[in-house]
Amino acid sequence: MHRGVHDFIAWVEQHPGFSGLSLSSPSSDADLLAVEESIASPLPADLRLMLQRYNGGAFPSGQLLRAGASGDHSMLGSLNELAQRLNKSVRDPELLFPFFRSDDGAILAFDRSAGPVSDTWPILDYYVDSGEQRMVHRTFDGFCRLRVAEWTSPDFGGEFTLDSYLHSGERHVAIEPDVSIAHATVAHALRRAGKPELALASYLRGAHCVPAQPWCDWEALKIAAIIGDARAALEAATRVSSRAPKSRWDQRETTPIMVADVLAVIAPRLRARREALLRIYDQLTEQVDDETDKQHVAAIRRAVFAGEDPPPPLPLRTTAVPPDPDSARFFASLKEGYRRGKVRDEDLLLDPSYAVLRKTHDFREILRTPRGF
Repeated sequence: MHRGVHDFIAWVEQHPGFSGLSLSSPSSDADLLAVEESIASPLPADLRLMLQRYNGGAFPSGQLLRAGASGDHSMLGSLNELAQRLNKSVRDPELLFPFFRSDDGAILAFDRSAGPVSDTWPILDYYVDSGEQRMVHRTFDGFCRLRVAEWTSPDFGGEFTLDSYLHSGERHVAIEPDVSIAHATVAHALRRAGKPELALASYLRGAHCVPAQPWCDWEALKIAAIIGDARAALEAATRVSSRAPKSRWDQRETTPIMVADVLAVIAPRLRARREALLRIYDQLTEQVDDETDKQHVAAIRRAVFAGEDPPPPLPLRTTAVPPDPDSARFFASLKEGYRRGKVRDEDLLLDPSYAVLRKTHDFREILRTPRGF
């Protein structure tokens, strides 16, 4: 038994009347064998041990699915539902194996495609409505340790705030420092708290994990370009511009043309790394389909090579805060628009209406505007 599983069971045994806790009786060998036969694989040893104590039941942050016959709150019922939704066989090793339903509506499931040995399967969040998947735990032990850390934290069950969100991410990082989403959670919170430098560092740490959340480098690149961190911008741009199919770019939540335009903002600070910058633009040019966009990226590349000002970015969306002839008032309006969520990081970099103001005002001040939730 791993430490996290031991701590999980010990906490449950010591808090029988805790709010939201309602345990089920232990599973039988027949229950466990029914599941293993259905998926043509042994269950992870720690999960098997857990089910031999609590075969399902409600916990403070969700529902442990039970082994045995299909039905409500059962592993096989959820597995069959997932198989039908994705048009796969329950024995397909590419199909996730669900074991827990979180209170936020996500299904926690083992990624069977990660290897033939069940004890090495990582855990993914799967959102039924969107089909979004993301790795949230390296091991079942990590899942157990984080649950105990949450249940014993002073803010558990309290109001959801920016501080509680940040603390949740920090707890996850402390337990599983090699899980990308943990760092991304901290980065999101720090960004909203108006701490862009710390947020940037957390996004980059998330991007170093394997697998990484695909959008970490894009978020890092935008912040780096605004605060003028050339080293971080080059690192993030190198990864986010790597050759990939359109589906991967969708996961990155950006496009080659947007990366090209954002990188152009900080390109003057990268003249000492011109060769690396040109290689990035070569990769981006090859991944642009539209001929007009391709010519735009090529024009940026030529400007970088010649040490000239790049062409203005292509329009992204309707200007959220219209220009004001009074630059101080315009800047104040932009900060307020950012605080209220009307203005995004990419607007600050790609909206042509803000380019002149960016030359006379420090946009780092905008990123240092706390936004809360």
